Amino acid sequence: MKLYHRRNRAAFLGALFCILCSNALAVVLQFFKGDVLDHAIAGELQETLRYGSLLISFILGEVLFYYFYRRCSAKYAVGCTRLLKRDIFNSILHRSYIDFKACPQGEYIAKLTSETDAVRDRRFRMLPMLFDILSKILFVSAALFLLDWRLALITIALLTTPLYIPKLIEKRLQKAQTEYLQAVEESLAKVNDWLHGFEIIKNFAVEKQILSKFDASNDLVADKLQKDSLLSAVSQLITTLISYLSYFIVLAFAAWLVLRGKFTAGSFFVAIGMIDQLSYPLISLAEIIRQLVAIRPTCEAMDEFIAKSMDETDEKPLQAIQQGIEYRDVSFAYSDGPQILHHFDLSALLGQKILIKGPSGCGKTTAVNLLLRYYEVNDGQITIDGTPISAYSSTYDCMTVVRQEAVLFRDTLRNNLTMFRPVSDESLIALLHELGLSRFATKAALDAQIIENGANLSGGEKKRICLARALLRDTEVLILDEPLANLDDATARKIEDLLLSIQGKLLLVVSHQFSEEKLPQFDQVLTMEA
Repeated sequence: MKLYHRRNRAAFLGALFCILCSNALAVVLQFFKGDVLDHAIAGELQETLRYGSLLISFILGEVLFYYFYRRCSAKYAVGCTRLLKRDIFNSILHRSYIDFKACPQGEYIAKLTSETDAVRDRRFRMLPMLFDILSKILFVSAALFLLDWRLALITIALLTTPLYIPKLIEKRLQKAQTEYLQAVEESLAKVNDWLHGFEIIKNFAVEKQILSKFDASNDLVADKLQKDSLLSAVSQLITTLISYLSYFIVLAFAAWLVLRGKFTAGSFFVAIGMIDQLSYPLISLAEIIRQLVAIRPTCEAMDEFIAKSMDETDEKPLQAIQQGIEYRDVSFAYSDGPQILHHFDLSALLGQKILIKGPSGCGKTTAVNLLLRYYEVNDGQITIDGTPISAYSSTYDCMTVVRQEAVLFRDTLRNNLTMFRPVSDESLIALLHELGLSRFATKAALDAQIIENGANLSGGEKKRICLARALLRDTEVLILDEPLANLDDATARKIEDLLLSIQGKLLLVVSHQFSEEKLPQFDQVLTMEA
């Protein structure tokens, strides 16, 4: 979190300068209030007007500097939050695919929304306020010493008592805040899951059951928030009661000074104003400390989350493939589960077309995932141009994978095809014609919006757009995992012909549906057993 503070230091220092000026003027004008009262009681009209004019000018100065303080503090909080969200999202993007899938997507959303908002409200907004309150306490305390040192000591001793309340319940505050944010994460993960399966919910008519589950999750979040709010209210109540008791004690002492002739009416008026200015900031200071204490574990967890996937590694990504890929006696099982691959061998050269077929669960996709460095082999070895694949941190630069489920983003067709790389419209249009997507082969269609996950397209269109995207990337290896799944026979046959027409790449097709009469067009057909 210190990094975000440093990067927004200018805004923070601006806020600090403005609040110092505002608070200094606020304290000075209290003395002018006393002078106005004393001269008015003495019947000195000219002096009363003069000090009254100075009082008005100082009030205007205080208000103006406070306005700029609010602007700078808002800029600081927004700037820190923007950088925090970017780092969280950057950390998510730098995770391996397997690490990413290990966490529900709703938890990532929670970190980018509710948790980041909590850090913004309870840390980034509180830090300028903390310096606001501290500077006000400093100026007012100094002013009280100018009035009467005994009054200053009694005031500071009594009014600082509430500051110890948050410290006494620190662990309970942190626990309540952490439990609330965890409940929000779990709730968002469930909501994300339900929305992803919206069609199934409608098809099975289980809206009432899902709503009941949502109510349970929502009630848990509300209960945790209520507990957090209750602790805040209790802390605030104790703090306020002690502050008001202290206020009346100090007020009584100031009145005694007047009776003893130590204070004029104006001095008493100034003292009361100073005590007012000190009591409310000290109440606020207790609340600010409570907020900073409560959010500390969340800030530490966020720092750890961001740093986790950003560690430096000595490994390097695969840059190019010159010859081919080889699986040598590879065996693999998922974390103490049954063996999926058993002494698996495959030799594939650039330019070849290879089909891996077999029933569901036989390890076809697992073999591909090992090549993509999602897992480490248990036994045997995978090599690329004779070098063990374990020498590389990733193989993405040389391989493009198209999965069974066609994934399209809520963006233009052009951006879905190019993935934000510079590709001429002429090249895009030519490729769309070649893949049987002529209705999209216009500049207007390229700029058309794709609805989330391609909901405004047919299954065959989505498959072919994903294939076009993969071909445009033009890597040495093209992997297609079940490219014929969920397609009608006519569309499936067209996709088969498109795949077999691809030249100049190592084409790995994982499928159990390919037409038997087209199998001879592959250089290798590997049949895996269950």
